[in-house]
Order: sequence, then structure tokens, then C-alpha cells
Amino acid sequence: MTFDYVDCQLSANLDSTNAFEGPEKLLEVWFWADRDAIPPTEPQAGLRSLPFQHWVDVLDLVNCKVLSVKRTRTMDAYLLSESSLFVFDNRMVLKTCGTTTTLACLDHLFASVGQHFPSVAGGGQSIHKVFYSRRSFMFPDRQVHVHTDWTKEVGLLNQYFPNGKSYIVGDFTSDDHWYLYQGGQGRDVQARPGTNHDQTFEILMTQLDEDKAQQFVVAREPGESSMGVDEDLGHQLGRVTMSASGLADIFGESDGPTHLPSPSMSDDEEPEKATGFVHDAFSFTPCGFSSNSISPSGYYYTLHITPESGWSYASFETNYPFGNATSEDIVVVLQRVLSVFGPRKFSVTLFAEGSPENAASFAALQSSDAVLAKHGYTKNEKIVYDLRGGYSLLYLNFARHDVRV
Repeated sequence: MTFDYVDCQLSANLDSTNAFEGPEKLLEVWFWADRDAIPPTEPQAGLRSLPFQHWVDVLDLVNCKVLSVKRTRTMDAYLLSESSLFVFDNRMVLKTCGTTTTLACLDHLFASVGQHFPSVAGGGQSIHKVFYSRRSFMFPDRQVHVHTDWTKEVGLLNQYFPNGKSYIVGDFTSDDHWYLYQGGQGRDVQARPGTNHDQTFEILMTQLDEDKAQQFVVAREPGESSMGVDEDLGHQLGRVTMSASGLADIFGESDGPTHLPSPSMSDDEEPEKATGFVHDAFSFTPCGFSSNSISPSGYYYTLHITPESGWSYASFETNYPFGNATSEDIVVVLQRVLSVFGPRKFSVTLFAEGSPENAASFAALQSSDAVLAKHGYTKNEKIVYDLRGGYSLLYLNFARHDVRV
């Protein structure tokens, strides 16, 4: 495997022995609506033109490191010591787990980007849109900075985005609910018909099947020597696990998505043919797994797994445009992911431009009860939001028939 960047020393010495907070904090910042919105007097590669050290400095404030980087024509995918970072021309998606301090990077992020791009030098006041979300934590008492409490997180975000809105989705009295914050200056811009390319689908799973979780436990010790100049044992084992577990085939790699519109393209550009996903995977010691999979058209899916019994957790996220003239069915992909992990409980979120009644993916998920019942799951909750900016949110929560909720 060829990397655009890999830190073999960090990869060899990472240790995940202690109890770990699996649920991630997800921050998505759109500095511009699309690539065409970047002023012609500024670098047209947008955020991707920023030096590598810029992202290292941002991630230092978050308390995570870069393991490796893969790039395509439309995006840069950073595999981190705690999850992932995706950088497009116009936006970034940062997903971090553990006790990372995701929102602590905002001051530096906005100031640094503003130095390179005068059009967004106004900080939060000039940001097109921002989203921040997370599941309820398993170990909330271990969090630091504002992440000890949702109201503190919202309070910090409101300092940058005075018109932001926050939501608590699901049963707040349970240990399984979801938080969302939405803000930015593009909040009232409605999606144009036929252009709802922005779509994020997440599957958040707990109480994994113990036998299936063993796929993500490795027999090596931290500090074992690297395997070569541009690959280490963690990446090598990650690649083997990705294939053996079936995670490399979530989107049917034999065919792959074809003729997809890139989320970074303007509407008048011709889409390129995607030939499947390129994978960057890592197996932690003694257990745990992270992967980024990216396609030539600018779509990704990312997985992060904490397999330890007692706090087992796995997440799947993708920006693949289900229901947008694509061959993949969102319920089929959901079933493929569930078959790998066998969770006793899981939630799904589908967050997308456009209205759910006009999107086949929303309709398919909302009517998935019968299919999932065949796998032993009962739906506990279904929640639908119509949000500002032409976005809609679907939240579903399921548990196995024998799980008391």
C-alpha cells in the first residue's frame, strides 16, 4: 500500500489497553458553499492548499495525531490516533473519539484559515455552515474542556455562531441519545432541486457480539518493529482485518459506485467514473480498529471500533449519496454493517439536504422495520426533523428483541 504520509513510529507505539470512550465528537465546518464559492483571488484548492503543519497544529489542540494520509483528486483523508479528518476544497470533517477536545481547536482553526483566505477572515461570522454532533458518552465524567456537558459545548459554539440551534434527539433519560448543533451564515439557503448532494449517514452500535468483536483484537505488543519504509505492522494488520471482516466490501467492491457527482464539483462539471474505494486501515494494540475508505468521486466511509466487553462500540459513517441515482441501497448497506458487528443496540442518523418525503433513502430507512425484524431487531424510536438550510434529519433507534430498554 502506498501512503501520501505515514508516521511509522507513532503507529508502532500506540497502546489502547485502558477503557476507552468509543462514541465520537463530529465537527463539520463548511467555509464556503462549494468550490466555486472560493473567490478567484484566493487559492482555488481551498483548504487542501493549506500546509500539512496547519492540520498538525489544529489536531494538537484536539489532542490527537496523524497516523497516515491518503489523497484523491477531490479530498484528503487523515487517519488519526483518535478517528479521522477529511479535508475538501470547501469544508472539513473532523471525527474524534476518546477524551479529545474537538472544540478547543476553533480559535486557531478560524484564525489560521483566515490568514490564508481573507474571504473567511471573520471567523464564525463568515463561516457558511457548521454542524457538531455526538452520541451520549459512555464515560462522561472522563471528558475535559467543554465536553463535560452539552450545555457547555453549545455555549462555546454560540460564541462563534450566535444564530446556532441545538437539539437533543432520542430518549434523554436513557444512555443512548444523540446531540446536534447547527449554525453558520448559510442557514437560510435552501437546496436547489436536484442538487442535494450533501448527505451523511451514521450507524452507532453498542454491545457488540463478543465473537464478532474478537476480529478487532490483535496479538502484538506496542513498540514492535515496523514492516517497511512506508508501512508498519498496525497498518498491515489493519488491511488484513479490513478484508477478513468484510468491511472492505460494505459497498460491493467488485462493482463500486459509478458516475457519481462529486460533492466538491460544481453542477456543470462532468462526474468522473469511480472504480471503488481505496482503504487506509489500522489495528491498534491490543485491540481497536479505525479505517478511512475514499473513492475518486470524493465519497468516503469511515469505521471506528472499540471491541472491549463492557463498553464495546462501533461506528460507521459515510457521505455516499444514497437515493441520488446510485446503485447502492441504504438498507442493504445497513444490513452489511450490522452483520459484521452483531450489536445488541444501535442508532442510525440520516442527515441530508432536501426533504425526506422526496428522498428514496429516507423512505427506505423509515420502512426498514420488517427487514431488521428478521435480524432480531425491534424499533424503539423514530424521530424526523425538518431543519434550517433545507436539511432533514431521520433518527432511528433499535435493539434486539431480548434487550430491555
